[in-house]
Amino acid sequence: EANMEAVVLKKSDTSYLEDEEYAISKRRVPKENESLREAPEAPRQETEQRATRKQFFPNENTKLARGFSGLPMDKTPALVGAKRASIECDVNVNTLAYWNSPQGIRDEKFISPFRVSASSGKKKYLTFEPDIGGFNNIRMSLEVIFVIAAATGRTLVLPPPQTIYLLSKQRTFDDFFPVFSESFQKRVEVVTMEDFFIKELGPGGLLHLDDDITKQSLISVSKSCNSKMANSPDSCEKIYNYIRNNASIAQLKDDRTCLVFDLEVLNQGEAAINFTLAKKRVTKFCNNREPLYYGPELANPDILHFHTGDTEDYRILNHFYSVVHFTNPLIDNYFKRFVRDFIHYHDNIFCAAGKIMKLLQEEGLQRGFNMDDEGGG
Repeated sequence: EANMEAVVLKKSDTSYLEDEEYAISKRRVPKENESLREAPEAPRQETEQRATRKQFFPNENTKLARGFSGLPMDKTPALVGAKRASIECDVNVNTLAYWNSPQGIRDEKFISPFRVSASSGKKKYLTFEPDIGGFNNIRMSLEVIFVIAAATGRTLVLPPPQTIYLLSKQRTFDDFFPVFSESFQKRVEVVTMEDFFIKELGPGGLLHLDDDITKQSLISVSKSCNSKMANSPDSCEKIYNYIRNNASIAQLKDDRTCLVFDLEVLNQGEAAINFTLAKKRVTKFCNNREPLYYGPELANPDILHFHTGDTEDYRILNHFYSVVHFTNPLIDNYFKRFVRDFIHYHDNIFCAAGKIMKLLQEEGLQRGFNMDDEGGG
């Protein structure tokens, strides 16, 4: 169903912002799926050797993560085959899992129609710079980058390990998010900056350098860089400046532009978007911003760079769902589910947070407070 044909819109023009899956495929509207309501698998015996901690605590919550309106199963075909995720931990903290794992069958098979094509043996890359602000700003910017990488099929290059504002130690994003997990790599290929430079600075690479001294210097800084001192020998700016000078910089400025993915525009140019409903939605979504349509200017470059570490123009300080818009609602909703189901912290972070919450819950019960079915209250 990746071509998303035969779409029938079942809701009004404005309600699509509230529904998880308001656009339903006419070819396939499943009946109530009984397998989703089966009792959870019994916990494994402690005698089973080398079992993961997650397997001892299957999530007993069979309520799927879904959109705001909570439509019934026969109107949410994207959820068929999905299960609520579990968190690997030495205590049961599964109530914190707000995402589905695995995703529904349709989402597991989804292939973006906006994937770029590269010549045989080559890759097309997306590079970016971390936002200069605190971690919440960094996370919002990162979500936009992840969605664009997933939509375009570009290989995502992570910035080098570096000190993040208000965090003392050098970190890289895979310290927080499971970007090298098998399920994430299936949707977005992710590589380190070091691996990117080793491959593409070498013979036949997109950034081929004959100067071995400069090459080795860049590779050295790509292993770990200084984000605080722009003039230091190991400054992150050394890497970013080199990429900016050898890549195409995306002209996405979220206070002035919004990024719009439309297949007709991609194939035929901006004049092709003549469907009144689609134009209305683009106008409403972008509000006072200028639409930046995904076309050859963004699809053709071998390396597309997002200068998101800029102090002014190129910072992305809005949530992905207010920056990136897909005119096909089925695709738009897919990428909302993609962020929900994959852009979450590592299990060890949820495990630590869950233990703290359990202590608070225990004290709350002692003080006479009640909890709901999912541990809240």
